[in-house]
Amino acid sequence: MHALEAACSALPIEAGGTLVHARLDLADGGPDWRLTWSNAGHPPPLLRTPDGRVTSLVEHDLLLHPGLGRFRRTEHQRDLPAGSTLLLYTDGLIERRGRDIDASIAQLAALFARHGDRPMADLLRRITSRRTTPEPGDDVVVLALRVP
Repeated sequence: MHALEAACSALPIEAGGTLVHARLDLADGGPDWRLTWSNAGHPPPLLRTPDGRVTSLVEHDLLLHPGLGRFRRTEHQRDLPAGSTLLLYTDGLIERRGRDIDASIAQLAALFARHGDRPMADLLRRITSRRTTPEPGDDVVVLALRVP
């Protein structure tokens, strides 16, 4: 993320953006996995544990923008027990003009809590079909990962 910020600050473009950079590593001694992520102002990933509880991974830093200056980005970690499902998505899934984004994230989390144990294809179909009008003004990408 630091390299991306350096490149963006070197370009003569006053554009900004958000992102989540995440990686999975086998936790010490396995079989669980550890998620390490850094969030630059993006909607929070959601984590559903095998007991059905959904946690919003809200830890984040400022969005990417050359006008904000340089500062230290933080990484966060969370162990993912077997049977957990991680959901990452772009803001086009939850953002609508005139609608509260926190309420949209809460609705997505509730849907994820109810249906997160379904087969992945069904889960993704339910998540992407929940979109309501107006149509999204931005891209919609959803990535779900289930820990075996």
